[in-house]
Amino acid sequence: MISEDLILKIKEENDIVDVISEVMTLKRAGRNYVGLCPFHGEKTPSFTVSKDKQIFKCFGCGEAGNVITFIMKYKRFNFPEAVKFLGERVNIDVEEDKAYELKNSKKNKLYKINVEAAKYFFNNLTKNSVARNYFFKRGMDKKTLVRFGLGYAVDDWNSLMNYLKNRGYTALDMLEAGLIIKGKNNSYYDRFRNRVMFPVFDYKGRVIGFGGRVLNDSKPKYLNSPETELFKKGTNLYGLNFVIDHFKTDTIVIVEGYMDLISLNQSGIVNVVASLGTALTTQQAKLLKRYVKKIIISYDADTAGQLATLRGMEILKKEGFDVRVLMIPEDKDPDEFVRNHGSKAFESLIEKALPLTEYRIFMESKGINLSDKEMIIKYTRKIIPILLELDPVERELYIKRVAEISKINEQVLYDMVARYAHRGNDYSSNSNKLDDVNMKLYMEPASVKAERVLLNTMLKHNSSIEYIRDKIKVEDMDMNIHKFIYKTILENKSLPKDELKRFIEVKCTDIESSKEFVKILDTEVIDENNCSVAINDCVAQIKKSRLEESKKAIMEKIKKYEAEGKFDETIKLASELVDIQKKISKEIPMEGGNR
Repeated sequence: MISEDLILKIKEENDIVDVISEVMTLKRAGRNYVGLCPFHGEKTPSFTVSKDKQIFKCFGCGEAGNVITFIMKYKRFNFPEAVKFLGERVNIDVEEDKAYELKNSKKNKLYKINVEAAKYFFNNLTKNSVARNYFFKRGMDKKTLVRFGLGYAVDDWNSLMNYLKNRGYTALDMLEAGLIIKGKNNSYYDRFRNRVMFPVFDYKGRVIGFGGRVLNDSKPKYLNSPETELFKKGTNLYGLNFVIDHFKTDTIVIVEGYMDLISLNQSGIVNVVASLGTALTTQQAKLLKRYVKKIIISYDADTAGQLATLRGMEILKKEGFDVRVLMIPEDKDPDEFVRNHGSKAFESLIEKALPLTEYRIFMESKGINLSDKEMIIKYTRKIIPILLELDPVERELYIKRVAEISKINEQVLYDMVARYAHRGNDYSSNSNKLDDVNMKLYMEPASVKAERVLLNTMLKHNSSIEYIRDKIKVEDMDMNIHKFIYKTILENKSLPKDELKRFIEVKCTDIESSKEFVKILDTEVIDENNCSVAINDCVAQIKKSRLEESKKAIMEKIKKYEAEGKFDETIKLASELVDIQKKISKEIPMEGGNR
């Protein structure tokens, strides 16, 4: 870990205006500097940098932060990488603790042994015409073999192990890298034998593992490295390093396999990653979030591929991506399609990729016989839950689409949606949650602003800390970052206010928390001379919001219990609901404050 004092020193030595001016043009505008935002397309400058506050903020897309988070966002670095980058800029060595150094040393050894193994596999490929011809028959050229470091593992039990031993590596080193397997009687043998090899790189281009494909019909067809200190399939994406090297778009295409990615890359389509043969994970989605806002999934068209597509789309949607699905004609995979039809045809498919809802409706529509009434009835019953999950505008658009497909009157579909919702069906509760999310996109809850006002008041006026502490608890705050900042203020209230602010800023080590801290500092501050009324108003707003959430949860439970015939539980909850409604209706803030 990097010490907080060192982080502060590096931040203070790197003036934000100087750092940002090195990568984009800024013009002075009064006390601030403005320019075209590097994080979204715009023609009129809305990106503002404050030399006084040492922060940036875009009034177009909402991005905000300090010099470290700017580098994280712009360079797509994590927090330690950004600190090291800025440290090097001002000639400050970033020292980390001994435990981290030891762990890092072990990782470096694994990186080195993987590079040696990759060289060994590549050298084997140059000597084996059968293995080379496998790639040539799949449309690969010699440049691609070199670019992706493709190789061959010979049909021998100890060839790689002996090669690495001669270069000073032990059996334990090879075992930790997943290159050999421990057999009976403490014997060891090569994991990969008689396979064409695909080195797997991390986003920095370092070899972290391997995938191997058989040249015959033996099983398993594909064999990957096991989970190691470096190789974690659920957190890495094959080919991301090549995307970063040639980044010219806001969109990434996700495919399933090595050959899909390599074929597309060779054809000139480089904004592609592969999910290493596993279902897409939340960690992979968060990794992609560093780079783009739009994802197109192009998995195989078989049943497994379709299920993986839907799971992946839901994960990506939760992370806030614009998610689409690329449909390949005749159920071909990306590798086969691009080899037969070329990159222009594939780019055309990218442009026609379907949004999530449209894809789901399309999949439910496949094989529907419009002259078969029973099939149409079953089709509409599957579609209604999908429609319930949409916000009102989307729902109207897709009801029209479903009406066109099924030849069912639009009003009938509206009635079916209303009927499902009225029954308290599980789908309707999902719809309510999604409607809430869509509302938040357009109007931020008043309680969130109230929390910001209280936190900034505490940071600016130490005298208000005790008063606010007595009025509201940490758990009453809505946002996790607000809870963290509130708790940190209470635990460090003896610090001078400037020092307290710097202390919290150092703790905000990701882009979103840094952005929110800037918003807090930009929020209005309650007047110190007459602040009790304003604080009570903010507290009342926050507690009212929590009560509204409790009310909503109880109403959902009441619906559920009524449907199940649990009348005693329903009566008890109804009594709780009355009590909550009385508290919500009170004009004065709770806890006895005054207006």
